[in-house]
Amino acid sequence: SVLDVYFILNYWYLVCFTVEISFNHYRFFVFLWLALLKPESKLWQLIKKNITSIHWTRLESWAMPGVPDVYGIQNGISVFVELKVTKSNKIGLSPFQKNWLYNHYLQGGRSFIMLQHLGQRLLYIFPSSTLHCPLSITTEPCYRVELPASPAAWAAVADHLLHCPLPEPEPQV
Repeated sequence: SVLDVYFILNYWYLVCFTVEISFNHYRFFVFLWLALLKPESKLWQLIKKNITSIHWTRLESWAMPGVPDVYGIQNGISVFVELKVTKSNKIGLSPFQKNWLYNHYLQGGRSFIMLQHLGQRLLYIFPSSTLHCPLSITTEPCYRVELPASPAAWAAVADHLLHCPLPEPEPQV
């Protein structure tokens, strides 16, 4: 009957309206969540999205101070990466982080500091072997990538992390 069609159309409108509100509500919370993420978390999301050739694991280092933020492995080659975001030329590493990264390097491990400079829209990659000197973004050698980066640039970052030659550690006495 006409009354049944009226109720069905009103119900359909109510369902569509509810779905639209829910979808917009969901988009709002996703936007809010991204806005509230810590800068290092946003950098982690960028890495995870763009360097998919490496199997990444985000490490929760509250139990072990100094352990880098992420661990990656590809074809048996492991790498640790400390993520940092800055607006200045300073790289804010804690003494625990410096100690862990440098000792890992001394044992022949591959570890890096990946720094996103917000003002310059650049991504810097420093090998942990540079930690024997005061570290800033003017320290050489480092690898730089302009952001936003192309897929080819992200592939080059992955290649750099896994295969760049690192200086041999000094023999321990």
